[in-house]
Amino acid sequence: MPPKYSHPEIERRWLVETTDGLHLSAVRARTIEDTYLTAGRLRLRKICEQRCPPVFKLGKKYERIGSEPESVVNIYLSEAEYQSLSVLPGRTATKVRYSVEGGALDVYEAPNHALVIFEIEFVSCEAAAKYIAPPFVGREVTADEKYTGFALSEEAA
Repeated sequence: MPPKYSHPEIERRWLVETTDGLHLSAVRARTIEDTYLTAGRLRLRKICEQRCPPVFKLGKKYERIGSEPESVVNIYLSEAEYQSLSVLPGRTATKVRYSVEGGALDVYEAPNHALVIFEIEFVSCEAAAKYIAPPFVGREVTADEKYTGFALSEEAA
């Protein structure tokens, strides 16, 4: 049974070798700074987009139970709340997220500036299983723990 107030996160992720031909300058782009707090599974997130006020969130991904999707919960924060939590110890990953092909193309700036991952979320496990990935993606890394945001942030240590 999922934790109270959480919702399932059903997503798939792939490595991307090149963004050539994707015309990223013409699509929505947001800079996302994720700080994974040291004790537990909490993530502090700051989202910046041109001509928009920043968005601040505190989220938690619960551990996966068997083959069930991960459960997640998020709350929106004021900038003052975000600033008060940002002093807690943690590791940070920064990426630019482009909206492409109905999903998100995450181009990491730190700690691994050469990494690009395409991810897409689904409303059901059935939809995820039926999805055919776009031709620009490479190896699927959905189940590879070394490509989670938490694991990527550890490269900064």
